[in-house]
Amino acid sequence: MHGDREHGEIDEDLASALYAADPASFIAHCCAIALLYPALVLRPHAGWLVLGCAIFHGIANGVSICLWAWRRRDPLRFGARRWIGLHALRNVLLHAAPGVAICFAFENESAGFVAAQAVLLVTLAALAYGANGLNLLNLSSAVLTLLLPVTVLSLMQPADGRFALGVVLAVCVVAIHLSGSQYRGLFRGIVKARVEQERLAHTIALQKSVIEEASLAKTRFFAAASHDLRQPLHAIGLLAQALTDNGASAQERDESAQHIIANVDALNQLFNQVLDLARIESGVTQVIPQHFRLSELLARIERQFRPAAAAKGLALRIAPTPCVAFTDPVLLERVIGNLVSNAVRYTERGSIWIGVRHGGDSQRCHVEVRDSGIGIAPEEHTLVFEDFYQAPLDHHGPREGHGLGLATVRRLSRLLGSEPTLRSSPGRGTTMRVPVRIGDENLITSSLCAPLPVLGCIEGRRVLCVDDDPANLDALGALLTRWGCSVRGCRDELAAVRAISEGFVPDVLLCDYQIDRHETGAEVLQAVREALRRRGHGEPASVVITGDMGSPGLAALVAAGLPVLHKPVTPTRLRRTLDMLLQPRGQDEAA
Repeated sequence: MHGDREHGEIDEDLASALYAADPASFIAHCCAIALLYPALVLRPHAGWLVLGCAIFHGIANGVSICLWAWRRRDPLRFGARRWIGLHALRNVLLHAAPGVAICFAFENESAGFVAAQAVLLVTLAALAYGANGLNLLNLSSAVLTLLLPVTVLSLMQPADGRFALGVVLAVCVVAIHLSGSQYRGLFRGIVKARVEQERLAHTIALQKSVIEEASLAKTRFFAAASHDLRQPLHAIGLLAQALTDNGASAQERDESAQHIIANVDALNQLFNQVLDLARIESGVTQVIPQHFRLSELLARIERQFRPAAAAKGLALRIAPTPCVAFTDPVLLERVIGNLVSNAVRYTERGSIWIGVRHGGDSQRCHVEVRDSGIGIAPEEHTLVFEDFYQAPLDHHGPREGHGLGLATVRRLSRLLGSEPTLRSSPGRGTTMRVPVRIGDENLITSSLCAPLPVLGCIEGRRVLCVDDDPANLDALGALLTRWGCSVRGCRDELAAVRAISEGFVPDVLLCDYQIDRHETGAEVLQAVREALRRRGHGEPASVVITGDMGSPGLAALVAAGLPVLHKPVTPTRLRRTLDMLLQPRGQDEAA
């Protein structure tokens, strides 16, 4: 593609250069007609052939002028190659008359007269070289038509020094073509450099445009997101204040607490959309696969979105399935949740169907989300997976969302080793399919629908928590204590090592990554493990909890297989991670 464009640019510049040099050529040929033919016509035995040759030369010059004027008037009539070919044909016509006219000078003429005529032809050839040297076809059509007849005649009639004249003319023809070759190489180099410069300028302009569009999209996103952030924050503030009202009943306080939880969930969803993209881009999102029943995950999706669907009068149908999946249930739930959220948002009437389909692949099934919504135009199918992009809605009311849902779906699906597919057309609804690896029912260790167990792998364990934020330590300690753990909170590496030296041997180490400004979670992990090793204890199950996204050290921990949870971390996610790390050895090996 780049080479074709380069050749096209060379041809365009070449055609322009050839026709730009024509006016000087017209003047030179008018002078040649005035100098060459009177001398021949006045010679004895001139005849009508000389006069006819002069008339032909004049007509050819007129035709050349017309061709030049046509090119100036309508340059797009033909392509560059066609204009170059017409110019070469014009050269043959224009230079044929003076080239053939020299034959009349060889009939009983003196050597001086012949040499004078040859000098005139060489002068025309030099002018032709200047005007046509950029193209071999045009150069040869002009120079050979002019000089080849006189060169051949001179070599065939060696008398009166004409042979020497023929040799000189032959050398002149060769020299002109060799010089023209260098001339053309220089011209092509200049055009290639210009084309490359234009290509780079075009690339820079495109990149600048992409950057500006991304910046504008992000500006629009944050403007829209600020509203969605302020609304639940405002509600949480009012509800939290209501909890402090001593006159409120227990029921009213419970209702306020439930509303606070609902608003926190709304904030979580928005943060998760943004953070999911940042985590995936930074390469720190971990996939923690497990065997589970897809029916349980779809039941969670149904409980989450049925109220919103019912509020719009939509039927939300979940097809029963016995399929067992082997993937990260949290990430897959986020993928399916985004698809169902879009389906509810852009469906005004009808139904939404969620189910599992099996194709010819025995290793994979497909989770399918189908709606009867407004649909997506074919030209938008690729664009809707781009960050911040939202397809035009025509007359379907104000836009909702921020253009991150399907971008998150694509990135998370690829992280899970699959690629989402889309089938949709305007007014006919949308069908999204996500491939999922099939699991083994015998390796299922827990249910996704079951509430957090009071007793389990984590109950009775000693947990060492390291975080420089006292509020985080208190909240984490309270949660773990309710789970039946013995908890020790530390603000830094030294406090953690001191706890071990005082006899606290942890089964689990929960550590923030950014601790103060002088150390990281990686250093704390290393120090705790070394302190335990010196006292003859094994390594604890370790989990890093962080809000950091782009630290190279964090990416190294992920690459080493250490579980990394990104804030905000739900109790469910933390509990499942700890249960997986602390499950009995046999189950761990089977998984």
